[in-house]
Amino acid sequence: MSIRTPSISLFGNLSRRFFSCAAITMSLLFFAGGSAFATEATLGTLLFSTQKTKSDGVDSGTKSSFGVTGRYHDTLSQTMSWFATGGIGINSYSSGKSGKAPDNSVDLILGGGVRYYFSPFSPSAVPFAFAGGSFKSDSEATFNSSGYTETAVSGLFHSSGLGLRMALDDSLFFELESSFYESPLFAIEKTTTATGTTETKNEKTTMQLFAQTFGPFNNVFLSLGMKL
Repeated sequence: MSIRTPSISLFGNLSRRFFSCAAITMSLLFFAGGSAFATEATLGTLLFSTQKTKSDGVDSGTKSSFGVTGRYHDTLSQTMSWFATGGIGINSYSSGKSGKAPDNSVDLILGGGVRYYFSPFSPSAVPFAFAGGSFKSDSEATFNSSGYTETAVSGLFHSSGLGLRMALDDSLFFELESSFYESPLFAIEKTTTATGTTETKNEKTTMQLFAQTFGPFNNVFLSLGMKL
């Protein structure tokens, strides 16, 4: 298995802004997947979910979500590659008995980074390390009997972790990767709580250079890929 060929990864996690930018980014990623410069495609998670909340048997509200992310790879050397990531998620809400629901929202991620491939464990298994940064805009709302609470986070994040690429045959392979951490370099968190006729808004700004390099892994992704 060679790592010299570029690849596209579709794997899974996805606000209100940059919708058109995200759409353009995703179009370019998918176009690259059909070009002569990208010979591999990896499919992980396409998210679609519906969550209906009830409080004491009474409908409090419903959230529906759809999301997809894409990744393009190209080589820097025999052991290193760079990647660009784009993703979009769409959230829609409907109110319950309280009559309150947040506005529909769009989640966004745009970023990139590098991979370093270690010596293969075997002819079919190659471990790698990765580091990257991204702009993320993400929102999440929860309903209760009297309204809802919505938290929206946007800003610059950095992360690193490890992964393993496993060949199944000449054309199929798995990729498993997990982050050590994901930390905000600069992020703004806004919380809106709507209860009855009252709406409360809070905002928190975070700036930090922090990397926790110990503890459990998180954000584990398992993808199935095929050479094009």
